[in-house]
Amino acid sequence: MKSEILSHERNIVVVKAAYEAGEVDRAVGKTVRELSNSANIKGFRKGHVPRKTLELYIGKNSIYKETLEYLANEALESVTAEYELDLAAEPKCRFGDLSEGSPLDMEFTFEVRPEVTLPDISSLAAEKIVYTVSDDQVEEGVRQVLESGAKLEPTGEDRPAAEGDIVEAEYSSYSVEDGGTLKELESRRKNTLYLANLRRDIAESIIGHKPAEELTFDIKLEDDYPDAKMAGRTVRYKLEILDLMKRVVPEATDENVSDLSKGKYGTADELKAEMRRQLERDAEERSAASLQESAVKALSEAAQVDVPESMTDRQYLAMRRERDGQLQRNLSQSLEDYLKNNNLSVEEFEDNLRKRAGEIVRNTLVLDALAERDEISFTSEDLDEEIMLMANGMRINPQELADSLSKNKKEFTSLAMRVRTKNTVKHLASLVQVEEKAPEKHDHDHDHLHDHNHNHDHDHLHDHDHGREDRGHDGQERAGAQPDEVTAI
Repeated sequence: MKSEILSHERNIVVVKAAYEAGEVDRAVGKTVRELSNSANIKGFRKGHVPRKTLELYIGKNSIYKETLEYLANEALESVTAEYELDLAAEPKCRFGDLSEGSPLDMEFTFEVRPEVTLPDISSLAAEKIVYTVSDDQVEEGVRQVLESGAKLEPTGEDRPAAEGDIVEAEYSSYSVEDGGTLKELESRRKNTLYLANLRRDIAESIIGHKPAEELTFDIKLEDDYPDAKMAGRTVRYKLEILDLMKRVVPEATDENVSDLSKGKYGTADELKAEMRRQLERDAEERSAASLQESAVKALSEAAQVDVPESMTDRQYLAMRRERDGQLQRNLSQSLEDYLKNNNLSVEEFEDNLRKRAGEIVRNTLVLDALAERDEISFTSEDLDEEIMLMANGMRINPQELADSLSKNKKEFTSLAMRVRTKNTVKHLASLVQVEEKAPEKHDHDHDHLHDHNHNHDHDHLHDHDHGREDRGHDGQERAGAQPDEVTAI
């Protein structure tokens, strides 16, 4: 086989591979022998099936097709190695007709990774935000721990329920049927209602009424209500306010701390000391992450690379599919609903996503070039640590995840590349000039370590804000939570 480069424009390389007639004939013969060895045809031993019999059973075109695939893979491997092509995508192939006794031409169009020219990294400056831990943050952390032991108690106040109150109530609910008849849905259900989390129309029906008052009100459900059986219906509530409630947080006494921590901390001072250690460790990790992020940005901006639009397009489409999948899995809502609820236009969403896709591609190209130049690698311990992090995030057994990855070459390669990239970023951060700075006040005061959202036992009356935006402790944007399963509304 002979090959030649037909064209090379930007990152697109077109290569012609030419097989002589004798090479084609030998390849066809090889295919026939392999098929004869594997064919299970009655009356013939494997390896002794005549060619004419094979052609009768599987067709001459099938033999040529097998031969063409073999020659294409052989040519692809040879050309990629000969010209040292670093592929960015699957190549496109164009073949001539295969015929015995005739030569065969193939044309491959390769999209290769663009060349990256790295700067003098020692001259790059990167910012490191130095986070510190204040006494107020420690006290806030302790307070949040104590909040987990908070209890609801009656306020004893004889006043109307107000915005944001917690109300103890007993209610029955009914579906208003045709003709005004009522179909009971719930009977004398006692529950604690957080007015701030209720449907707005229900909360407004309760606000202004005192304990011991009995009230009746109707709620018209939306036509697209999540529970299809109740969509568009009217629900009538007969509700009695039993009491106004308040959350009582236990004091930071040694006894309360020991009870809440189940003996892990014997005194309040021990809890404070552990809280400070956790916050300081978190502060160090955030400082290191800020340096790494700044270093990658500085390197990406200083490096010279012509990012192909096709690579950005593929990354954008992958991110778009991932976002659509998240919306469907987590919200059962469309992209249009998500944009509407987050006050975004389609153009703004796509522009932001495409911009981020371009940044990811550029950063990846630059970091890969640095990894190749400085021969960055990873150890089995690095892989184990990454698998542990993934397993914790997915809430599965680390060994089960490791076994699954070992059976999937593509996923394991992706894991390995991710670990190498992490090591490359750490390497980069060790080479740049570091400029330390204090955090912005609002960022400094925010505690990123703990997520102390308390899941109260509310009923289906609460939490119908479909447009919320949730953010995890890592700051990543997440779509809002799906409403609870409902029986009435």
